[in-house]
Amino acid sequence: MIEIKLTILSLTILFFVGCDNPDKKADKQTPQEFVKKEYVPVKIVPETVTNITMNDSIRLLIKERGRVIAAVTQKTLKKELMKAVTEGGAVHAVSFCNVRAMEITDSISLAEKVKIRRIAKKFRNPLNEMDTNIANLYKGYLIHWLNGGRPYATISWNYYGSPVYYYPINTGALCLNCHGTVGEDVKPEIAAKIAELYPGDQAMDFRLNDPRGLWEITFPEYKVVAVD
Repeated sequence: MIEIKLTILSLTILFFVGCDNPDKKADKQTPQEFVKKEYVPVKIVPETVTNITMNDSIRLLIKERGRVIAAVTQKTLKKELMKAVTEGGAVHAVSFCNVRAMEITDSISLAEKVKIRRIAKKFRNPLNEMDTNIANLYKGYLIHWLNGGRPYATISWNYYGSPVYYYPINTGALCLNCHGTVGEDVKPEIAAKIAELYPGDQAMDFRLNDPRGLWEITFPEYKVVAVD
């Protein structure tokens, strides 16, 4: 049997130390200014690729590793978002998400040798838009949820044969500050900042616990060559 290791986690410290400016002390009274840079997608190139047969035991192993990676990524993003709110308020936190969220996700991708994405039908960042096939998968999640079903993971594989883990992202209470209804959950100044940074934003009007997207975690170190 192929062993898929749960290799999480000595990773967040490395990333956040790397974000600090060693030549300048942070001013605790002044929130850090986030500077938008052109985004360069992270490339995950495994040293070796292991051929696997997609059977029940492999599915369970990939689901568990995907679950852990998604949970760590979510916890890290939430922690740093709350830090940004504390430093400069909710509007400042929107700027944080615009610049740092994908950098944090990519840092964990590199540490775990997987490709992590948060994708959505009603997306905020165009880089997170679902393609047609995944939108159909997401529709299935929505129907399941509307019928009272509990969240579940799906394992698939892409064009290259790499296994891919999918799991719904639900709208938490903190998420409503930027993804809820303007005038009810989303303050006008936050809505204005979102409109400034994301002119084509579609990720509004969600309610508490609504599915608003999917985790997509790709494992390029494996290649599905058979299905059992």
